[in-house]
Amino acid sequence: MCNLYRHDMSLQTLRSVAEEMQLPLFTTPATGNLEPGYVGADQDGPILRPHKDGLELAMLRWGFPPATAKTKTPITNIRNLESRWWKDVNREYLLEPQYRCLVPFTRFAEWNAKAKENAWFETGYEAAFFAGIWRPWHGERLMPVDGQKRRQRVETHIELFAFLTTEPNDIVKPIHPKAMPVILTSADECAEWLKGGETSLALQRTYPANSMSLVNA
Repeated sequence: MCNLYRHDMSLQTLRSVAEEMQLPLFTTPATGNLEPGYVGADQDGPILRPHKDGLELAMLRWGFPPATAKTKTPITNIRNLESRWWKDVNREYLLEPQYRCLVPFTRFAEWNAKAKENAWFETGYEAAFFAGIWRPWHGERLMPVDGQKRRQRVETHIELFAFLTTEPNDIVKPIHPKAMPVILTSADECAEWLKGGETSLALQRTYPANSMSLVNA
């Protein structure tokens, strides 16, 4: 299960992707000077989401609220869309276009248990995205307090994102046989995902192995 990835996409590249979809790109104070970096579970990362008549580049927290009150681990990866959790409890967030998002990435990691280190994968495309979903939420979350780097669990209003996973391809499977992220690399795929609805869920498919490589971190 992917719980770490890196994004190196420039703001100019993201604007070009939006232009291909004939949409303007809006930024926030947190994304106007977007810096590359790593994103881990329960950390903030950049996403593109519908905004007015265009797209907004915003920073959200990675991980939906846990499925049960007994669990504190955020849900970072979305796999079984037939589960009650998605068909009933979170159906609105799964299907409505205003809650769709694109998660820009350059490479993602899967834990290599044999080598006892992360294996990193990339597509080679300058602009690649995970098929994501976002939602607002109110509850307890780890947050920085009084400007300190150390985080404490506090009750807060926060916006969260997660992304879809699917069957792994032949490059990912030897490292992580359970799943890999759903990857979108064309403007048409990105636009289709952002439309929302049941039909767009067909994009939950395995990315071709011959279009991906295993790389050093």
